[in-house]
Amino acid sequence: MDTRVNHTDRLRQTLTHLHHELETVSTADPEVRGMLSQTLREIADRLEAHAGDELATQSPTSFANAETVEMLRATARQFEVEHPQVATAIVSVVDALSRMGI
Repeated sequence: MDTRVNHTDRLRQTLTHLHHELETVSTADPEVRGMLSQTLREIADRLEAHAGDELATQSPTSFANAETVEMLRATARQFEVEHPQVATAIVSVVDALSRMGI
């Protein structure tokens, strides 16, 4: 199996985990939470749009770009103190994107 496909599967799993973690958070800044949810939806939608055989030929930057990764890192820092599990899940998404070459 193609390494990129493995990384993509891991990214999907990580996104799902992060969505579950976000559901448990009630005190997060609504603006930050909304921005994070929107970004995660965009990444998931791009993954689904490029699913299947096309995936191996897609550039990793078609899923996210450096600006998105930086925004995720900043968001993780905002969740770090009050919601460390969410911050860890966000960092896991960043790591998965990094493994894909983003």
